[in-house]
Amino acid sequence: MQIDFIWTLLISLGLTIVLEVIFGLVFKLRGTYNFSLVVLINVITNPPVVLLNRLLRQNTDLPWALIVLVLEITAVMVEGLYYRRYAEDVKQPFLFSLGANAFSYFSGLLITHII
Repeated sequence: MQIDFIWTLLISLGLTIVLEVIFGLVFKLRGTYNFSLVVLINVITNPPVVLLNRLLRQNTDLPWALIVLVLEITAVMVEGLYYRRYAEDVKQPFLFSLGANAFSYFSGLLITHII
């Protein structure tokens, strides 16, 4: 069970990074620094979100949609703060964070349903 969850964390992180880098390319994010920032920000935020999602879904009676909504909004806000402070060419950091997270979340759902 623990090894399975570690794989889940790694797959989720890897897929999120790939999808958010693609999102950055589509929305004209440029430079190694900014793409490194996308990777680092996701290394910081993705594992806690995935872990808390699992723990809350297993150990509470909260609706899954509420859990996901609160965790994703928190991730968008934290990532938006990082982009605002550190990104070189992200004009609207919170909107970029919202778009990147929505793209990776819904793409992940689609991939999960296909597999």
